[in-house]
Amino acid sequence: MVSQKFCTGVVQMKMSFINETLQLLQDKWWKRLKQSYEGRAFHNLEHLCEMLNLFEEYKDKLRDRYATAFAIFFIHAVNDTKLTDNAERSARLFREFSSETTIDSENYVANLIVESGKNCTDAHMTEGQFGEDDLHFLLDFDMAFLGCDTQKYESHVENIRKEYTHLSDEDYTDQRLKIPNIFATKELRERFEAQARRNIAHEIELLSKK
Repeated sequence: MVSQKFCTGVVQMKMSFINETLQLLQDKWWKRLKQSYEGRAFHNLEHLCEMLNLFEEYKDKLRDRYATAFAIFFIHAVNDTKLTDNAERSARLFREFSSETTIDSENYVANLIVESGKNCTDAHMTEGQFGEDDLHFLLDFDMAFLGCDTQKYESHVENIRKEYTHLSDEDYTDQRLKIPNIFATKELRERFEAQARRNIAHEIELLSKK
């Protein structure tokens, strides 16, 4: 169940999703996105709200906060774990939305969504290197759950595993092991990296015992 705190985050961002003159369009697309996120074990409204809460904390660090906010809403608009082009499909859905608006950063937002599907940048691959681009923050917002407290992390892991029921434990473990430097930005790496590594190590240990 999505908590009141999370619901509040969604409502606040929903109201600024697009400007007031496009209220009817806003409602139409909010309903469509809401339907996309509902019913998922992990990449659901609660995860969306967690990303939005982090966006609110770090929006002053973003080069284009407006574009990044749109990317957050659409980053998991399509989320079929059996597909390899979810990001591209989500970007196409955003372009469909954008075609009904006057957004002037359509290509930038779509590129953020597509690039997020790679889950990795140079900042993730190079020790001591940090990223400062909107993409780096977008990815860190998406992966911040890895650095939450142990109890909450275990709940997240259980829900994520439900979205990967088509994978064997061995294949799932291999995917979880493919994590380089977890966070790209200095701010979120300092905040979440150490706990995230402890959580992942514990998860891998449990998976290896199955």
